[in-house]
Amino acid sequence: MTQENVKLAIGALLHDIGKLLYRYNDGRNHSRSGYEYLKDVVHIEDRKILEQVLYHHASLLKNARIENNSLAYITYIADNIASASDRRKTQEEESGFDREMSLQSIFNLLNGNDEKLCYSAEQLNKTINYPTSVSTGFDEVFYGKIVNEIENNLRGITWDNNYLNSLLEVLEVQLSYIPSSTMKSEVADISLYDHVKLTAAIAASIKEWLDENNISDYKETLFKGASGFYDKKVFLLFSMDMSGIQDFIYTIASKNALRMLRSRSFYLEIFMENLIDELLDYIGMSRANLIYSGGGHAYIITANTENIKQKIAEFESKINEWLLGEFKTALFLGCGYAECSANELHNKPEGAYRQIYKNVSKMISQKKMKRYSAAQIIKLNSEGKKDGTRECRVCRRTSKLLEDDDICSVCNAMIDMSQNILYKGFYIVTENPKDKAALPLPFGRYLVADNRKELLEKMKQDDSSYIRAYTKNKSYTGFKVVKNLWVGDYTLGDSFEELAKKSEGINRIAVFRADVDNLGDAFVNGFASEKYGEKYMTISRTATFSRKMSMFFKYHINYILENGEFYIADKKEEERGKRNATIVYSGGDDVFVVGSWDDVVGFAVDLQKSLKEFSQDTLTISGGIGIYPAKYPINNMARLTGELEECSKKYRNEATKQEKNAITLFTPPQEKSGNNSLSLTQDMTFSWKDFENNVVRIKLNFIKKFFMKTPEKGKAFLYRILELIRGMEDDKINLARLAYTLARLEEALKKDKKADQIKEINFFSSTIYKWIGCEKDKKEFIAAIYLYVYLIRDEY
Repeated sequence: MTQENVKLAIGALLHDIGKLLYRYNDGRNHSRSGYEYLKDVVHIEDRKILEQVLYHHASLLKNARIENNSLAYITYIADNIASASDRRKTQEEESGFDREMSLQSIFNLLNGNDEKLCYSAEQLNKTINYPTSVSTGFDEVFYGKIVNEIENNLRGITWDNNYLNSLLEVLEVQLSYIPSSTMKSEVADISLYDHVKLTAAIAASIKEWLDENNISDYKETLFKGASGFYDKKVFLLFSMDMSGIQDFIYTIASKNALRMLRSRSFYLEIFMENLIDELLDYIGMSRANLIYSGGGHAYIITANTENIKQKIAEFESKINEWLLGEFKTALFLGCGYAECSANELHNKPEGAYRQIYKNVSKMISQKKMKRYSAAQIIKLNSEGKKDGTRECRVCRRTSKLLEDDDICSVCNAMIDMSQNILYKGFYIVTENPKDKAALPLPFGRYLVADNRKELLEKMKQDDSSYIRAYTKNKSYTGFKVVKNLWVGDYTLGDSFEELAKKSEGINRIAVFRADVDNLGDAFVNGFASEKYGEKYMTISRTATFSRKMSMFFKYHINYILENGEFYIADKKEEERGKRNATIVYSGGDDVFVVGSWDDVVGFAVDLQKSLKEFSQDTLTISGGIGIYPAKYPINNMARLTGELEECSKKYRNEATKQEKNAITLFTPPQEKSGNNSLSLTQDMTFSWKDFENNVVRIKLNFIKKFFMKTPEKGKAFLYRILELIRGMEDDKINLARLAYTLARLEEALKKDKKADQIKEINFFSSTIYKWIGCEKDKKEFIAAIYLYVYLIRDEY
């Protein structure tokens, strides 16, 4: 970025700092109070930055004695464009401002919802700030704390490109739960952070467009001619999408499987983030221009110029050439963009905003259909196995330089990186790796893990090979520190075997795969409704919604695993809490968690309930849970559990007519204990509500209570009942056999004069007869039997 563009970004990010002062203890015009605060307290002396803060509203700008090419004109119109996107009038308009107004939830208006929930006054932290009907704390004391925190952080920042992303980090932590507008007549569901970030993105894009079109009189074009400017196609909505992520992660060997899964997943996460930063650097933009990243996808708003379009094409070509050389056809980057105006970003005319995303998606789809040039295909087909090369037993790449156990240097580095992911919080992109665990990145760069002390040494040495640094789950400001990456890194086990041994009952691990239902449609169409039409379909809401979802699945998921609530095993209070599980992958909306089988089942319910509360029941999730021996091949686990997830995606609740929003359970074929088969072939898909309430709370607890009171009736008795119930569809005589089995049990108890147990078996029998007469109850009872059998099974 040029120095001028850096100043523009800083001024745009800080233009509304005076709002905090106004809500704290300064009742003056927020433009003036913000200007004086930055000049006199933070000691920013640069006129170009300060002018943007003082003159970002027309009331002061129209009489300002500034040059016609002042950056204040760009921030003025960028603020107007961003404000028009996020401040829409309410149905019940009320004049005036409310200094103590809470930030309203972005989910209030999603997918036909019409609520008025809001957030508590907090900084961004580890706990989940669920929306509530009553929120307090947005008072003078809270805003005073925010002002002091920002002041302390700003004093440690140098006002240049090397610290620009650090400024973004400070603002994200401090302003994520502060409303941008406190006007009573407006929907206040956009945070001050999201507003200033979008303002900075729009401002940078406008500046680039003005430069290419040789426009230097900003006053004439942006202030006097603002109405005409809104219709000009100044912007590009750009997206890139990485294909092949799932297969890349699960292509591993059995040895060190869990460590390999973690490292390959994290590598792709940071690989994608680094790609974003490489592109932003290449086109002269900052992280403010990033609208969304997660799950191998990214959206960026930038300028509609020939220079940027050419650079995007060059970048895409170079990345795919590198991916071909490094990983063959395993990974592919598809890019697309759509030209748009400010009015189209405001959804004017109606339907314009939706069309922008359709155009982007269409371009990416075309790229994926024609991934490689004729020359690249010929080269791929002509490559044979060269003399002296061997195949890596993990990724199948051929090389002359395989290391121990026939593993290539990249896969070996990923094994070494696994521990660093857990215990080192700084990740450095460098051109001069000294660590054998360095992982390759495009443009001759490498990824290494360091601690804070090692990073500070690199900063002090002014090492030219040091490109940028990332932190993990902890905000940090510093020289070329680009971004704190929210990463689902929870783990309470280092191997599948260790996790299996921690299971309740049988030694098995479970894999949980899930993703949010219809999330893509929610991004594009979620803010349209019958009541409000497309009034609230804007880029600011899309950006805010995207960031919320990213935070939930990349960061809050750690908190959910650390604070387990739902359990199928009977555990004392002190035994509850941290799950015996590991996050393999969690990004965007996809989840892959492995752990002790009972903890994974409990976590799946916790995650669904948390998402329901977090999104105000506007979003649902569907998933599959597979249960496997610890040494079962991981690629098969992933594939089979993926099939279970697909079963949930096809589920339809006939009672409510709701589709998806389900969980499918699976037991591997021919699980046996002696002569008793636990092979599961019936459909085990349930709505989340039915699984939690009917399968676990009612039927599983019913089984537990019965066997607690009749302890001599063990697994063999239960297996017999299960065998008969499951066989009823094929052989109707099994109903008579079930009646005979239960009658014999009652006779035996009478003979032994166990009157209390006779009462229990009578109740047990009558309940079973009632359940097997209803197909839904029967399926739920079978699932409950399976869960109980696993809970009481011997270790193996």
